[in-house]
Amino acid sequence: MSKVVIETSELMKKYKNGVTALQNLNLKIEEGDCVGYLGPNGAGKTTTIKILTNLIKPTAGHAYICGIDVNKKPKEALRYVGALVELPGIYEYLTPHELLTYLGKVRMMSKVNLNRRIKEVLRTVGIPAWEHKKVRSLSTGMRQRFLIAQALLHNPEILIMDEPVFGLDPKGMKDIRDVIKQLHKENKTVFLSSHLLHEVSEICTKVLLLNKGKIVSFDTVDNLTKMSKTHTIKIELLKPPTKKQIAEIKLIKIIKDINIADGHLGISFDGERNTCSRILTELVSLGLKIVSYWPKSMTLEDIYISIVGEEKGIG
Repeated sequence: MSKVVIETSELMKKYKNGVTALQNLNLKIEEGDCVGYLGPNGAGKTTTIKILTNLIKPTAGHAYICGIDVNKKPKEALRYVGALVELPGIYEYLTPHELLTYLGKVRMMSKVNLNRRIKEVLRTVGIPAWEHKKVRSLSTGMRQRFLIAQALLHNPEILIMDEPVFGLDPKGMKDIRDVIKQLHKENKTVFLSSHLLHEVSEICTKVLLLNKGKIVSFDTVDNLTKMSKTHTIKIELLKPPTKKQIAEIKLIKIIKDINIADGHLGISFDGERNTCSRILTELVSLGLKIVSYWPKSMTLEDIYISIVGEEKGIG
């Protein structure tokens, strides 16, 4: 049985302005999981992460790291954790080496181990040449890389990150994505929030969808895709179908729905490969001149929108 390393129990957060950000949140993340935390702006993602890292207190309920109550014993619980939460302030007049040295001393790392880890983490995030340059000279993307480096400094078992690729260019995003993938291969537990659905689908093995402070779905990326009943086929036609052909297409029982626009035919079906093949055979038998036939499964973005919709979050 897998060990639960991040857990919340009936977690609730109500702010002084009356906004309820989390409503009886119950989640369990197992050792070695790589979980993407998704939801609309204001859904409660950052609130969750701040409670897990003891930056704010819950109104009710509990948060645990490796079975230790974060709010009752924060020092003991968070020794296992490396965190990146929003955009923390950093001392711009210091260098990455000086800042990491300070953070390492706070964590009581030995001098030999600390110097070794500083070079390792800066190399991991791709900024070794900037070790002794002032932080004020770093670009936004480089600062984000540095903040990820500080989260990795003490070689934590658990990483909790809020928008880890914020401010990075496409190459930077790929580099950090590769870093997180490698950390996951090393059996690190990763819990990250993001609004970039493609990044989550590339990095994470599980996805947790939050809306209005409540979990609406928590499953593997593969299972979420399989659970979706509707898949589509995009078909380019040499010429638009006749009214008779459209009527005949609608009579094909294995087709759920159709739409026609600009010489293209869109068909919804159950997603099965055999069904996809049968539909092609039926369309050809009706005399349709098909230029291209493109079956398309629902992406994580499609699933996210179908489950969460376009509602605004709450804070």
